[in-house]
Amino acid sequence: MFQAKVVLNGHAGPIYAASWDGNFLYSSSGDKYVTRWNPTKGLQDSSFTVKLEHAAYALKAGEGFCFIGCTDGTLLGIDTETKNIAWEHNFFGNAWFSLTIHTKHGWLVAGDSEGNLVVLELQTGKRILHLPLAAGKIRTLSIVNNNCYVSTQLIGVLVFSCENWNELASWEPNELGSNVLYADIQKNELITGGRDAHLVISNSAYEIIKRIPAHYQTIYGLIRVGNQFVTASMDKTIKIWSPDFSKVDQRIEFKDGGHNRSVNGLVFVDDQTFVSYGDDKKIVVWKKAPVILHSDN
Repeated sequence: MFQAKVVLNGHAGPIYAASWDGNFLYSSSGDKYVTRWNPTKGLQDSSFTVKLEHAAYALKAGEGFCFIGCTDGTLLGIDTETKNIAWEHNFFGNAWFSLTIHTKHGWLVAGDSEGNLVVLELQTGKRILHLPLAAGKIRTLSIVNNNCYVSTQLIGVLVFSCENWNELASWEPNELGSNVLYADIQKNELITGGRDAHLVISNSAYEIIKRIPAHYQTIYGLIRVGNQFVTASMDKTIKIWSPDFSKVDQRIEFKDGGHNRSVNGLVFVDDQTFVSYGDDKKIVVWKKAPVILHSDN
């Protein structure tokens, strides 16, 4: 069972995005601030606070940077040690919805509200590639085995090779688009969730093998923590699933220390810990309770 260990309060608006870099948790909110936290101590790091002109829906921390994608199309790379802006762009004027880091190539991959996919150098912000996909919002970007999975609003999930950016495949696992994607490398399966409130499991040939009615409203979060999966939804709940999604091991609601409005995302911290955040301006750090063995003696 997971228990709420720390609640991080400090934002004055809904929390749209969060990212863990191995040391700190970064969050962005409707209050137009990006904030850094020490989730273990439950404290805000006042040495790193970014005031934005416009709110940020996309945030990604790692490789010594915090990358911020704003609703007006501004994209920032901030050095987390010096707190200085390393680079800043606004290519299209559209809201950014997804950011991910390709560590091997030293790239930031970004997707916006109109289907523009952009690849930039992490350090310099130099634009390497632009693919105008005309796919509506790019909700999730996932790099797996040097392939890039692009979850879109209008045309399903597209798969590109990160070597030459040729399109390898596409399929539509969710009705009305996929918001989240998890690649289960051990089982060679892909799990997606979206506005249809279903989790869909597809095989390596991108054939749908299982559809699971998981929530009552849009799914916004899907991660694996230890041997369990965790999902979060607009329906205000977090669910902990068995490894094969055959049952819900734990359902977390407001009365359990969860959220009382839409849960907008989940962040993996380690095999015992994850973070949730939502429209209620709250960030919750969840930790798996230790199993207590009772002796017969």
